[in-house]
Parts: sequence; structure tokens; C-alpha cells
Amino acid sequence: MYTLTMIEILFIDDDAYAHKTLKMVLSDNYRVVTALTGKQGVKKAQDEDPDIILLDVDLPDMNGIRVLEEIVSIGLHPPVIMLTALADISLVVKAVQLGAYDYILKPYDIKELEGTIRQAMNNKNFLKPLNQNVDHKALDPIIGESKCIKNIKNLILKFSSSHAPVFIVGKSGSGKELVARAIHEASSRSDSPFRALNCGAIPHNLIETELFGSEKGAFTDARSRPGNFEMANNGTILLDEIGEMPLEAQVKLLRVLEEKQLVRVGGTNAIPINVRVISATNKDIKQMIKENNFREDLYYRISVLPIIIPNLSERKEDIPLLSLHFINKGIQRKKQLTPEARKKLVEYAWPGNVRELSNVIERAIIYAEEDLIRARDIIF
Repeated sequence: MYTLTMIEILFIDDDAYAHKTLKMVLSDNYRVVTALTGKQGVKKAQDEDPDIILLDVDLPDMNGIRVLEEIVSIGLHPPVIMLTALADISLVVKAVQLGAYDYILKPYDIKELEGTIRQAMNNKNFLKPLNQNVDHKALDPIIGESKCIKNIKNLILKFSSSHAPVFIVGKSGSGKELVARAIHEASSRSDSPFRALNCGAIPHNLIETELFGSEKGAFTDARSRPGNFEMANNGTILLDEIGEMPLEAQVKLLRVLEEKQLVRVGGTNAIPINVRVISATNKDIKQMIKENNFREDLYYRISVLPIIIPNLSERKEDIPLLSLHFINKGIQRKKQLTPEARKKLVEYAWPGNVRELSNVIERAIIYAEEDLIRARDIIF
């Protein structure tokens, strides 16, 4: 863990009062270097070689995206934390894709700011660029050559080198967890834990314990144990079906994501965490926000890097390749699909997506006689 010994922060913002305030509220462990314009910020980044850069999106001479591009182009790689109003969220997404470490919404809380700075310093080992290419072994489980799958593979590699949260949207059985695992395996965190938690499969009264752990005596039969966030420390956590998470837990999750630390249920000690968060859902979260069933502020925190996984019916050219993959996973590896069987598979609507295809092929292998899987063996 990084020790806070006079961390130098370059603060690029045109608000002189914000500079004065930041110097007052940050502890003695920080030295704040100020720049009021983008050009000043780029020059001071070169001259000072800061540990952290706080970069406002809205500057008088150039926007924060341009400043970030110039800082990256001259070979500087300190963690860059973007500061923005909610209306600038699309710019934040672009900034993260260009290499920004994280973002904070204005007006920011000092605990959130210090938490992000602390985690950024602890995360320096995870910010090294990876040698990524389309043949990365992490992509092996992602079967398909359709245009949309190739785009998803490119996003997996691009997002794997970032720290920012990923938000995966797709119907049940489309492969959301597979994509999340690929992002983890392609990242610098691949040697650390990957934890997947299905928010819809946990009773509402237990979800906070599963997320954040508990201390002995917190409730009847409670024992001291870590939650999934602690168990995923230095790695990645997948919050699957996050749309099923109750509002009370959403509030606590947002606080943990902002402050980069948690308190176990029934506990009092704050525990720093360093976890990449990937969320997944098959629901329309924006509609849930309108119906007050999902917090808008949490949505903006978790949805910086979006990936939309198409239904299998939208990439039918991948069905023969997927079918062959599932056949080869079976006990009898010599079976082949007849043209009629392949045609029947391609023409089906696949409401259960890839998971349903896997089940259909497994059943067909059992029904098939000799070495051929015929159309009559394909049962939906």
C-alpha cells in the first residue's frame, strides 16, 4: 500500500477560490500545485512531474479533454482525475477512454476526493499500459467473428487498461459474465481475485453483508467475515443483475465507490479497498431511474464505460461457430452438424441466447446417432 508522504497534486481549474479551498482542506500529506488554464496545466505537468493531476473538464482556453490529450502525448503518465458537472458525463467517458484514471462530480466531497487520490496512488502498479492485441488469450472464451462481437473484443481490450467502472447491458444468457471475466483477465489485475455476485439471487436483508462483510454480533448468528469487496481487493468485482439491488444497498454502494473504503455491517473501522467494479444488467436502468427504482447518481458512477451485448438472434452468423464450440466441449468430439441441422439452428429466434444454444447442443449430442447431428436432434 502506498504511504502518504507529501503527494504532489497538480490542480488544473480556472476557479481561484477552488484552489484556495483545496489547499486549506487537504491534509499536510499533500502539496498542491495550481494552474488556472489548460496551457499552464500542461507546462506545469512537464515541469513538476506531479504524482496526481486533478483536471477540470471546463477550462477557459481549452477543454479538459484536449489538456489530457496533450499530457498523454508528451509521455506523462500520472493518474488523472477528471472534475466535472453531471452534464459533462459524455466528456468524462471520452476522457476515461483516453486514459483518465477516474472522475469526480462537482461539488465534490473531500472524503470522496481523498479516497480517490489514495486509491490512485495505491493503483499505480495497475496503470501500466498493456501490450494488447486482438489475439490476446483473454479473448479466447469470446466465440464469434461477427462485426458486433469484434467490436466487443476491441472494447474489452480498451477498457481492460482503465480503472473506471464498466457497465454491461445484455439479455439473460448473452454472456455478460464472460465479458466481465475477459476484461479482468486482460487487465493488470489478472493475478488478483475476480468475484462475481448475482444481486438478484441474494435476499435483500443479506445483500449488504455479502457486499461489505460483517462483524460478530451485528445480527443473530453473525460472525466476523469479509464481504465480496474485501475478497476482491486488488482485483475485480462483478455486480451482476445490479438492477435487482434494493435502494438501501444502492446508497451504501455509492458511498463505498466514492470514498474507496467500506465499513463492515456492525463494524466501525473503515477498510480501504482497491477494486475494479463491473456491473451488469438485463434491465432498462434509465426507465428504472424514472420510476424511482434505481438511483441516478449511482448509475452515473457505475456506467462510465458501457458495453452492450447483442442478442444471439442479432448475430446469427456466429451460431455455426458457437455450435461447433459447444460440440467440441462435449464428451463425443467427433460429431458434426448436417446442413439441415445448421439451417434449423440459424433460423431459430433464441430467446435464451447463448445459454440456450449451449443447452440445445448438449441435448442434441445425446440424441444424435453415430457421428452426425441431424435436424431431428435439434429440439428447442
